[in-house]
Amino acid sequence: MFFSTSCKICKIIRIFLFSVFLIVLLALIQKDKLHYLKFINPENGAYFILFIGLLITIYKTLEYFKNKND
Repeated sequence: MFFSTSCKICKIIRIFLFSVFLIVLLALIQKDKLHYLKFINPENGAYFILFIGLLITIYKTLEYFKNKND
């Protein structure tokens, strides 16, 4: 039911909204125990996104050169 549509963008939006809902629910339920997540801030999020982007770029470049040689 959750993935019944074939639209890729719809699936991505649904997963995003579901994950945001779970984070809000976690924040409401575990308010006093969230001090473990203090390392999550905008700076660390930006570093994470840049790191993942770098890994994807390296992978795609290697994949391109591998397919180009075949």
